[in-house]
Amino acid sequence: MKKTYVKDLAVGMQVRSHFFVVDRRLINYTRGGAPACGLVLSLADKTGRAQAVAWNEALVADSTYRKDDVVLVTGKVQDYKGEKQIYIEDIAKACPSEVNAEDFCAPPPRPIAGMWQELEAHMATISNHFLKKLLEACFAEPGQQYAFCQAPAGREVHHAYVGGLLHHTLEVVQYALRMVEVQGTYLNRDLLLAGAVLHDISKVEEYEPRAFAFEFTDRGRLLGHVVLGAERVGRLADGIPGFPRVLRDELQHMILSHHGHREWGSPEEPKTVNAVALHLADLTSGKINQVEKIITETISLGERWSAWDKRLESSILVANLGG
Repeated sequence: MKKTYVKDLAVGMQVRSHFFVVDRRLINYTRGGAPACGLVLSLADKTGRAQAVAWNEALVADSTYRKDDVVLVTGKVQDYKGEKQIYIEDIAKACPSEVNAEDFCAPPPRPIAGMWQELEAHMATISNHFLKKLLEACFAEPGQQYAFCQAPAGREVHHAYVGGLLHHTLEVVQYALRMVEVQGTYLNRDLLLAGAVLHDISKVEEYEPRAFAFEFTDRGRLLGHVVLGAERVGRLADGIPGFPRVLRDELQHMILSHHGHREWGSPEEPKTVNAVALHLADLTSGKINQVEKIITETISLGERWSAWDKRLESSILVANLGG
């Protein structure tokens, strides 16, 4: 069966294709004076997401598929408040032998092995004994290196692909080191580099790695990678004899504050120059990747301007790029 990708959906199109379930919820309404319910699904593949609805009671009652299941959907694309929506005529859990994982997991832009080697080379330049031991202890934990190299950095906004966490971390390291070169008078190179490597270290605990949609784990929902990361670094630092408390405290603060603002998910706002630098390096990597994704999607549609992006609160001009 030929795959129909989300990016290719068009109003009026008849669809029969595989998608994975990102989310599902029931909605209650009244039909003919009697209570009824419908099913709203968020479906996705590697090219994006689309909303789908089912009003047929048999489909609504179907409980054989759950979040992250791959389903075979038959239906018609309709316009709903300016958005493309699939009106589901039939839906069933897909047979594993019929599913091509490459339809749902976008590959990283660079080989994972090469990115890991590059990150290792950066970590090798740290001269502080305690920070070097901390990094060694972190990646020596069973399965940690593999999980770190496979995890995404986000679910959809930026670096949302296998290897995305490694790719994002490497970018943050590179931005941080450039800051040291340009404005490094008060920056602690070793501490900033260690913070860049470790700032998202617990995203391996926040996301379920086997899920196409990178579903949150229970610990990820309850605590989040920022708190989990700070706790983890504190625990590992306490296991290294003589690890300076002041060094541990600032490194934990950098992790806790790297989102920059409480409304962005940071328990604390940056209060040291190294924490400020880490936040800006993290923000730059994430924001540029977010815009790159928008540009790629807009070029594929042959448009000069992107659609309005609610997160950027703007549209992006993509015409004449590089010209």
